[in-house]
This record gives sequence, structure tokens and C-alpha cells, in this order.
Amino acid sequence: MKNITTNAAMEWLFRMAQRSPFNIAPERGGELASEIFGAEKWTIEPSNQPANFFAIPQDKAIYLTAAGQASLWCLAYVAFHVMDVASRSQRTVEHENQSYVDIGQYYAALHLGEYVAFSRSLFHADRPWATNLETPTKDPRESSNEWRVNNIYLGALSWILLHEIGHVYHGDQKFVPSDIRIRQEYLADDFATKWILSSAGQGLEREFRILMIAVALTWLFLNESEIGKGTTHPAAILRFREAAAQFKAGERSVGLENASYLLKAVLDPATQPPVHETPMEAFEWISGRLEDLFPG
Repeated sequence: MKNITTNAAMEWLFRMAQRSPFNIAPERGGELASEIFGAEKWTIEPSNQPANFFAIPQDKAIYLTAAGQASLWCLAYVAFHVMDVASRSQRTVEHENQSYVDIGQYYAALHLGEYVAFSRSLFHADRPWATNLETPTKDPRESSNEWRVNNIYLGALSWILLHEIGHVYHGDQKFVPSDIRIRQEYLADDFATKWILSSAGQGLEREFRILMIAVALTWLFLNESEIGKGTTHPAAILRFREAAAQFKAGERSVGLENASYLLKAVLDPATQPPVHETPMEAFEWISGRLEDLFPG
């Protein structure tokens, strides 16, 4: 496959991304338009930098780097396949009375580690799309695997964009003491999480939204593991704690179950987990592992 740029690969999805903050919580679309955006002109713009998403509140502008979009899409690709394989394997485990789901063989066969590696590399610099990896499919058939990958990408991106929208809405400042910057980041996270979950109800729609936030948080952990904590954002584990505290999911939560599969496969693949009776137990276990792997 001929080398293409991340910008070319993500061009169609960039146009879709401009609508994603409305689509993740469609019941609040009118509120987002009238009470948050209001009459003033906001823009979502491309930027040619390493993987990142950022806002300039004074300009009411949010910037998506091509590398950032590509990095998140590669993680979405991994997320879909991990959840697909793990869910099917879980049914086999239950049938055969085994103790845990091991998807390592499938993870290797699907070359998912190469997608994670490319995702990680983009935090350091934009680069041509890896020729051995699939690229996003433009306008895929609904309910196809390609459509599902793109849907996960746009769902996770919605949380990230709503975080940036929170910065603009709050009128946050860049050149302020680090403690104020950190506080601004917590408030922007809280804005995004509450926006997505506050009117989601308790059914499958909430489970999907929990999972999309978990994908975005996994991307934050990858970011931190590659470029360090820095002084302008809270540690990823602290952001994870704050968001997860708002999930309010049940013991048998499908969202928590699939989030657990993803977090373990990407961030702690080598550790064999204990036997868990419920998805909540599995999520609590991987949350504890993240506390060890990413100390705040």
C-alpha cells in the first residue's frame, strides 16, 4: 500500500468529527447549540502537530491534529477487535468452565500491537500512515466492522472535544500558574463526562457512552506513557478516577466489561487476572492495576 499522510487518511472523519459533540448526546443537541455555543462563532480546525487536541478559548477555536486523530482511530480499531474477540471468547470460557479470557493469540494474529505502536509513535511526531495497517473506511456500510470502528472513534473523540469545549465555555487561560491549569483540566473533564452521562438513562445507551469515555481515557494513558505527566494536566490515573466515579454502572455492566477488556489488553497485557464473578469486579481489578502502573 502506498504511503499516505495521516491528514489524508483522516480527512473524511475530520468532517464527521465536527458533528460528534452533538451526536454523542443527541438529546442535548439543542442545549449545546443554544446555551454553550450560543450566537458566537466557534470553529473546529485542523492542526499539523504531534498527536494532540487543544483549544484556544479566546478565539473560540478547537484544534484537531491529524496525528491525534490517527492515534485515536488506531486505538478505536484495537478497541473494536479486542471487545469483539473477548466477548466471543467469554462465551467459550463460560461454556467450557475455564477461569479467564485469554485473547493474546488473537491479539497477535490481528496485529493489534502494531496499531498500538503506531498510535504511541504519533505522540512524538506526525508521520506517514504505516503501510501495514488498515486506514479508516470512508462512508462504510452501517453496522459493518468498519462502521463500528469509526463509531467508536467518533464516540471517544466526542469526550475529548467536549473537554475542549469546556475550556472554551469556561473561558480558561493558558498562561496561568500550574495549579490553576490543573484545576481547569479537572473542570473540563467534568464538563465532558457530565454532558455525556447526565441524561443517558440506565440502559444500553449509557453503557455505550461509558465505554466511549473509557476508550478516550485509555488514549490518555497511552499519551502519558509516551510523553510523561507534564505540569499542565492532572495525571491520567487521577482523571480516570474522576470520570469512573461518575459511571454509576451496575454489577453486570456491559460498558464496564468491555472497558476492562480494552484497558487490560492495551495497558497491562502480561498480567494474568484473577477469576471475576461480574464485570464490576473485573473493572475494579483493572482499575487497581492502573493505580500500580500509573501512580499519581
